[in-house]
Amino acid sequence: MRIKNNRLPYIIILVVIIVLMISGCGSKTPMDAEPEKTVTVRVGLSQTEDLPEFQSFPGKVMAVDEVSLSPKLGGKVEQILIKEGEKVKVGQVLIKLEQKDVVSQVNQAQAGYDAALSHLSSLEKGQLPQQIAQLESAVNQAEANYNNAKENYDRMKELLDEGAISTQQFEGVELQYNIAKEQYESAKTQLSLTQEKTAPESISAAQAQVKQAEAMLSAAKTALDNCFITSPIDGTVGAITATIGQLASPGYPVATVGNLNSVEIQINVTEDRVNGLKTGQEAEVTVDAVSDSIFKGKIVSVSPFKDPMTQVYPVKILLPNEEGFLKSGMFARVKLMVALYSEVVTVPEDAVVSYDGTKIVYTMEDGLAKANAVETGPASMGRIAITTGLPSGKEIIIEGQELITDGMKVKVEGRGDTK
Repeated sequence: MRIKNNRLPYIIILVVIIVLMISGCGSKTPMDAEPEKTVTVRVGLSQTEDLPEFQSFPGKVMAVDEVSLSPKLGGKVEQILIKEGEKVKVGQVLIKLEQKDVVSQVNQAQAGYDAALSHLSSLEKGQLPQQIAQLESAVNQAEANYNNAKENYDRMKELLDEGAISTQQFEGVELQYNIAKEQYESAKTQLSLTQEKTAPESISAAQAQVKQAEAMLSAAKTALDNCFITSPIDGTVGAITATIGQLASPGYPVATVGNLNSVEIQINVTEDRVNGLKTGQEAEVTVDAVSDSIFKGKIVSVSPFKDPMTQVYPVKILLPNEEGFLKSGMFARVKLMVALYSEVVTVPEDAVVSYDGTKIVYTMEDGLAKANAVETGPASMGRIAITTGLPSGKEIIIEGQELITDGMKVKVEGRGDTK
């Protein structure tokens, strides 16, 4: 007995549907084709301008004329007369050292000077004039004796020649004459030596003693002055490291004084940048401790000598500090123009993209993006110099350039500020 299969028509219909579906997936009408891709971009212009290059340098705030004070001689700290942050005047005593021993030295030196001065005065006004007066009197007396002896001698000589007296009598008179003459010559010599040699030498020696005693007194007084540590400038007291009773040593700082009405910042500049800096050039300074503030200063010195230790050139920037926000020791950053490139073609830095080491700037050509291979120079403030490959005044793509390729259709959404 034969059994009829009723499912066969359904199977045939299913196969036909599958075949039609497969054949339909393999073809599209022109209306089904994907449209060409268009990227929305913003554009600007390449332009010729002067491009300043800026660099930031770290530095430290310092008071103008900041001075570390240390004693010139060792001594115990007796008094501290100021406090940190106090304003002081030039010559004001800040710290006193113990003076007892030094005062004793001054007194001894003063006594020695007074004695030397008194001795000199005695020689000049008393002792030597009196001695010379005595010698002058002796000369006068000797001269009178000599004159009398000579008259007697001359008279007796005539009598001897006449035979009126004996030779023996004459010899006695002659002896008296020779003695008187010798005494007179001796008195004159003694007076002359005293006036011309002894007195000047004695006075000169006494004057030398006075000068020596005066020098010793001056040294002692200087030592006494050095017991008072004074401010060399009008300014503000910084750190005080001394304590009462401490033995202060020469060369070791006990206090710091500086002028904070203006402050200095020293930066270190490498040799490839130092020639771009000039005295009087403006500087922009930011200080971490004083947030949201920008200070304006000027370069006051550019050292022509390289620091042998750091191998860089010290540069100082001066800026006003009337409000006192800046404190010595604060960390600062100094922004300076280190170079100026004149009349260069520039574009925004973001307009330059790189593919496999080639730098590209896209321009607009009849609604299409055109890739221009360029070479770049220095960059600053968001702008970059184009040395070759792009003229000034070209319409360039400044936003959306990462999404396009050469020849792609683009749509301008707006223009960007090229500055």
